[in-house]
Amino acid sequence: MVGQVFAAAVAALLLDGALPDLWRFGYVAATLIVVLLQYFTHRTFRADRNRLRRPKDWWLRLAAIYVLNGTLFGAMMVILVTLPREPAPLLALMVVVGMTTSVALTISVQLVLSAAVILTATVPAIVVLLLSPMPDSKLFAAAAVILAGLLLSFAYRLNHYFRRSTALVLRLRNMLQDRARTSEHAEETQRRLRLILDTAPFPIVVARREDGAFLYSNRPAAELFGIEGQLVAASPRYVLDPLHHQRIFGQQSTQSDEELQIATAQGKTIWATIAAVPMQYAGEDAALVVVNDVTAKHASEERLREAEQRLSDALAVAPDGVGLFDDQDRLIICNKAYADIAGVPLSQIIGMSHDEICRRSMANRPRPGQAGVRTDYQGWYAERVRTFKAASGEPHIFLDTGSRRWLQIRDFRLASGGTASLITDISELKARERELREANENLAAQAEMLAARSETLEAARKTAIKAHQDAEYANRAKSQFLAHMSHELRTPLNAIIGFSEIMAMHLLGPSGVPQYDRYAEDILAAGRHLLSVIDDILDLSKVEAGKMKLVCDHVPWSRLASDCLTLLRPMAADRMIVLQAEPAPEGAALYADERLAKQMLVNLLSNAVKYTPSGGQAALRLRPQSDGSAVVEVADTGVGMGPEDVEKALEPFGRIDSALVSQMRGTGLGLPLVKALIELHGGRLEIDSEVGKGTVVRLYFPSPPAVTGAN
Repeated sequence: MVGQVFAAAVAALLLDGALPDLWRFGYVAATLIVVLLQYFTHRTFRADRNRLRRPKDWWLRLAAIYVLNGTLFGAMMVILVTLPREPAPLLALMVVVGMTTSVALTISVQLVLSAAVILTATVPAIVVLLLSPMPDSKLFAAAAVILAGLLLSFAYRLNHYFRRSTALVLRLRNMLQDRARTSEHAEETQRRLRLILDTAPFPIVVARREDGAFLYSNRPAAELFGIEGQLVAASPRYVLDPLHHQRIFGQQSTQSDEELQIATAQGKTIWATIAAVPMQYAGEDAALVVVNDVTAKHASEERLREAEQRLSDALAVAPDGVGLFDDQDRLIICNKAYADIAGVPLSQIIGMSHDEICRRSMANRPRPGQAGVRTDYQGWYAERVRTFKAASGEPHIFLDTGSRRWLQIRDFRLASGGTASLITDISELKARERELREANENLAAQAEMLAARSETLEAARKTAIKAHQDAEYANRAKSQFLAHMSHELRTPLNAIIGFSEIMAMHLLGPSGVPQYDRYAEDILAAGRHLLSVIDDILDLSKVEAGKMKLVCDHVPWSRLASDCLTLLRPMAADRMIVLQAEPAPEGAALYADERLAKQMLVNLLSNAVKYTPSGGQAALRLRPQSDGSAVVEVADTGVGMGPEDVEKALEPFGRIDSALVSQMRGTGLGLPLVKALIELHGGRLEIDSEVGKGTVVRLYFPSPPAVTGAN
């Protein structure tokens, strides 16, 4: 059909210029419509289930369509023979003749339809050629008649061959039906057998006696052995193992409950029981084999045996006695510890009732007179029977008179209705209870002693508190006394110093007596020293009383060091001491109370100059820290101090026993005052000193936030 439409399109293209476009397109459209009618008619004919009941209707419909197709061919041929004899019309005529031949021979099964197509396609053209005045028209008419005759002859021969082949097919069909009827009974029997075997819920196979090949297997067997598709006798894909083949077909019969290992087609091994029945299958000796897969049952039994073995191993190594009783109170299993405690051999105790085990246990114990303790076996037996029947986990504690051990028995009810008994050795626990009881008694006695000591300590604490309060009161009284006395002494002392300065400087004229001048200088020096001592005592008292306030700020180090060295240089020059300040970073400052910082440095430099022999050195240095704090060091090459001297020098009025120290005038308040002032700043004082090599005193000034917080 597709070829016919394609040929019609080719003919239309060849007639370009010979016929108008409307005629050519109309011819192709008409051909397409006829082809579609043929297609839908044949399709409807095949799909209609009632076509055999109405054959005449279908034949008339097909005849109308093919006559229409032949008429279309005839009309086209009439048009072509009337056109001039040019190559394009002649080629188009050959195409139309070819389409006519193809359609006529295709439907030669229906000889009438084939003849109708040939005649409707050629007769009109032959008539037109015969009536045409052109000289070669008669020749074309004769050729058309010959072509029509040949087409009718070919159609007839094809129809004849079709009828003969149809008759041959009918004869073959009848022969096959006869053969099928002869084996119908056997096939029906075979079908029923397969139906029964296919619906069986267990694996069934038919094995050939000759080689053990599977001739048939139902669905469960195919799933079990991993066989894909249905087996046929001509191509078996699974063969019995020789051992199994011998068991099924040999002299040795297979027990129905005997478990065998069978290898499947997938390489797996299963456990199964098999039963075989001899039979004939497809004309061959075979056996119907029923296979019962017991792999899951075998695996469950194996897991059960492993679980029992693990339980036995666990019970064997368990330190406690464990026994399991059934619902009839008979012992099922126990470990050796349980049998030893019961006093019955392990080989005899299994299967005994609980009551019998208790009586055997009492019989194997020493008699009450020989036990060494007060023993009531009947009472023990009654209590033991009661706790076993209850099986609530209530502990039954008793002393084993045979092994001299304390034992505890606890019974538990199992879900199966049986009872589990657990015997635990609690001798160590009893010993610890006894030790704990004795320890509690000792603790009680010690508690009484501690209570008495606590009363004594409380009285001592109260006495100490009172002494501390008295000391604080005495300290406050001392501070108040020193402050008052310092004020009372400063007033006349200022007058003494002033008058002695007037006499020493001869402000009112010379005295005329040299000794008076020397006395005046001694009085002035003594007065100034006494004023310094009073000032130190007053400052130390203020610090101890908490009345000294700090006014901290950033003090330039260059100014502070210069002021201190200026005050001490005359004294250092008199003693021929080299006094210097090491260079510090530019802009370095010290966060402190400037007056008190100068007082601390002057006291330290004064001590360094006083206690350094002539020709020695004294140095002042600053070491700024990254966090804003600073370390001030005063170092000298003086007499130095030992560790015990350092502790003594830090005590108020403490003086060191040294030849050079004893020559110098001092009160022993310098270092204690410096220590008190640096601690008031929130810092600390450190002294590194060695006898004969010198001393280094360090003042640690904290960073500004810490000092501010201290204020």
